Amino acid sequence: MPITDGLPEHSEELLSVLKELSHQGPLPAIGRGDTAVGKTLLAHLGIPMTSSKKAQFKGIVLTARRGSKAKDINRVNLFAKVPDWKVSALKSSRELLDAFGYGSGDERRLNCTVSAKQPNGQGLYLAVDWERGLLVERHRSVEGRTSDVVAWQLAELEERLDKTQPASAWIVAIPSKRDGEEYFHFRYVTFTGRPRAKELPRLLEMGTITVDHLISAVGGRTVEKGPLFKIQPRNVETLFPTTPSFDLLRL
Repeated sequence: MPITDGLPEHSEELLSVLKELSHQGPLPAIGRGDTAVGKTLLAHLGIPMTSSKKAQFKGIVLTARRGSKAKDINRVNLFAKVPDWKVSALKSSRELLDAFGYGSGDERRLNCTVSAKQPNGQGLYLAVDWERGLLVERHRSVEGRTSDVVAWQLAELEERLDKTQPASAWIVAIPSKRDGEEYFHFRYVTFTGRPRAKELPRLLEMGTITVDHLISAVGGRTVEKGPLFKIQPRNVETLFPTTPSFDLLRL
């Protein structure tokens, strides 16, 4: 089955490999939690999993998620990018954690999603400052006062998106349980071309793309695993040129 023009030359090869994998039926999960589906896919493709960069098949970024039918049920991680501390009101992840985190004793966390649609439980929300070319995270107090918290350069966000999301394959695995263990049936794949990076600010302003904070601290050590810029699967086509979803079991 031909792939839409403009996608990498190895898309047909990857499609063939995924088809063979799908016809094996449900496969035992490797690991547990959110990363298990990706670990299972990469293990069967013979691709090592690293935390430093997204997994690729001959230049095609692989994103695997649990899903139902052809739909991905989890938000998709586009990229991670710390704020530009030079233009931010707060100057470090630790200051952000101290200001808006929660916990007790020596342990403190800030795990939350921030959107332009409305303030979250911490009073944090996003706003695009077109004049200054910034994405600004702001805080609204219970009294209604607003203040800037951190900021990112829009141009740098667009550059990061373009660099971390070349042509991609978005793979949906149907999860199931057997004897208390999880299995994945890799069933669907959608291919996308390079992102329309200039659409990023508009999608942030609409709340289509959100930011997740994942900051924790025990004692004096602060760990920052984000911020992660994410999008709902149903909105992927607003950012990427896409092919139809292929049902691997029917190829």
